[in-house]
Amino acid sequence: MDLHNIDHYLQPTDINKVTKWGEGWSWLAGGTWLFSEPQPEIKTLVDIQSLGWDEIDLMNSSNSDRGELLAIGATCPLIKLLQHPWLPEYTAVEGFRGAINALSASLKVVNIATVGGNICLALSVGTLAPIMVALDASYEIWNHKGKSRIVTAKEFQIASRQTILQSGELLRRVLIPVENMKWQVDYQRFGIAASDTALAIVVGAYNSTAKKLRLAIGASVAAPVLLEFEAGLENNFNYIASLKNLDFIEDAKASAVYRREITQILIKQCLNQLAVSS
Repeated sequence: MDLHNIDHYLQPTDINKVTKWGEGWSWLAGGTWLFSEPQPEIKTLVDIQSLGWDEIDLMNSSNSDRGELLAIGATCPLIKLLQHPWLPEYTAVEGFRGAINALSASLKVVNIATVGGNICLALSVGTLAPIMVALDASYEIWNHKGKSRIVTAKEFQIASRQTILQSGELLRRVLIPVENMKWQVDYQRFGIAASDTALAIVVGAYNSTAKKLRLAIGASVAAPVLLEFEAGLENNFNYIASLKNLDFIEDAKASAVYRREITQILIKQCLNQLAVSS
């Protein structure tokens, strides 16, 4: 869809060249959602594709507790996560594949849509946010002046279509501890039809060495929710009690009660899959 209301289009090669930010300005990455519907409030687009932020690389953490990190640039296209030559011990990559395969999108969209765009759009049905929360990822956030801060994935999205990003801020890269990429991961999703958006998503990440389980709940709630347990998979996790305090979405697609029940079923399926693969 053409956006006829756009007055200015900027394509900086250096973030520091964006010297101002104002009302009606918007960052542009892949643009698969941005150009899918009218955006009457946007007057200026700042295209960040030319910044070269599409890396998948390793970097050292400034926090000694985090160790070596896997860095995924914000403009990394989703298809690159599927085609990258991952090391065999990075078993958590199965979670990336599950998240991307869960998208109701054509191959053309997967080739263009970006990691940062999927996360920052912050839809309740977003596919990448739950896996990042499950893997204890952090997000490096920049503003147009080049200043940065780090936030955890679980605190980034606060509601459907709402994040902690301030005006002029954008996601620079996703940071995942390399050791967490060796966890066993299972991605479960349920929709009325395969092409429909999800009514519930559950991502389980299990650290068999430390006997720790992280369950990220998405789609059935407005923003991803993390449940953590410390025990072997053979234990009977009291996840049903953990779900009682969550506010499940109630809308025309499904009741809150139905979404809760589906979430419970997906958790059970997830735990079964993780037990088989561990």
